[in-house]
Amino acid sequence: MNTYLPADSITAVHSGSDYFTRLIHLLDEAREVVHVQVYIYVEDDTGRLVADALKRAARRGVQVWVVADGHGSDKLSAAFVQDLRNAGVGFRFFKHIISIRQWKGGRTLHQKVVVADRRRALVGGINIADKYRGSAGIPAWLDFAVLIEGTVCRHLDDLCEDVYRHQYWKNRSPKPDKPVFLPEAPFKNLVRFRLNDWLRRKTEVYQSYTRGISNARQSLVIVASYLLPGRMVRARLAAAARRGVAVRMLLTGPSDLPLARRAEQYLTYWMLGKGIRVFQWEKSVMHGKTILVDGHWASIGSYNINPLSRFRSLELNVDIADPTFVRDFGAYLNDLMAHQCVEVTRDNMPEFSSRRHRFKAWLAYYFSVYLMRFLFPRRR
Repeated sequence: MNTYLPADSITAVHSGSDYFTRLIHLLDEAREVVHVQVYIYVEDDTGRLVADALKRAARRGVQVWVVADGHGSDKLSAAFVQDLRNAGVGFRFFKHIISIRQWKGGRTLHQKVVVADRRRALVGGINIADKYRGSAGIPAWLDFAVLIEGTVCRHLDDLCEDVYRHQYWKNRSPKPDKPVFLPEAPFKNLVRFRLNDWLRRKTEVYQSYTRGISNARQSLVIVASYLLPGRMVRARLAAAARRGVAVRMLLTGPSDLPLARRAEQYLTYWMLGKGIRVFQWEKSVMHGKTILVDGHWASIGSYNINPLSRFRSLELNVDIADPTFVRDFGAYLNDLMAHQCVEVTRDNMPEFSSRRHRFKAWLAYYFSVYLMRFLFPRRR
């Protein structure tokens, strides 16, 4: 989707109780149709809480359609899935192109989206599991989503229906003459939904990120989990810093992927050398994916800056052209980085003073880079 369309309202949503309270409310208020599509669905307390809401909706006559990725959600038991289906929930696993025993290749359904009655939608990076909701004494993974209301959500409903029915090639709307980064000012409450899917030659989210970095003139904030940018993205980040843009990057401290964390340490060392400020969230795993440019444009969703998101996964982001939303969300991120994160410098990171640690980080980064190039050759 290249064209910006007006939404009735746009609300930032945070992982933890905020997201799941809103999700359950959407399901309980739905009257006609609900789509839920997610990468990870876990059969834990949070998974059962959402399942109960799905079953309640189906039993009062709502058409409920759920798609979970066949790899990310492969721990769901047959009994759990059958219980949903017995209650009237249409449930499918997203199937991979190649599957050999436990190894699956091709594509993954990495988008996280909920659409209710074609008028209300949650789009972000939050999966359905306890670690995204948090529990007593265990903070939720840091992540974000956006609650969008209005007729613009019909486009998301159409997209979800196509995925559920495997109708990926349907062309529902003509392409505009020329896609633009920003609509003509003044703009307010404008959104567009951006897709990445290499099978359909869609790289819209990637284009939004690269154009956002290149168009930044004053400030650039990127929240990135599993950061592994290619040469073009790194070059644009360095160029933004050189032309005086205040570039800040928020990364995770604790990580569920040690190799990715080690590679990010190498990138942190590189970014500091380019004048990019780097912050770490230390309270839990940081799973967010967002970019803010110059206080008037943002993109939030499931897209990670790495080859997996660019070349393998189905990803969904929402681009937001609304100075009020971006200002408020930017203020939240500013407060987060200033008071709840650690700013990384060469002085406060002991591993930077060790050649052994720097070599391990260098090795992890280039091993990851060349592994990605082998698995996902560059596609033009």
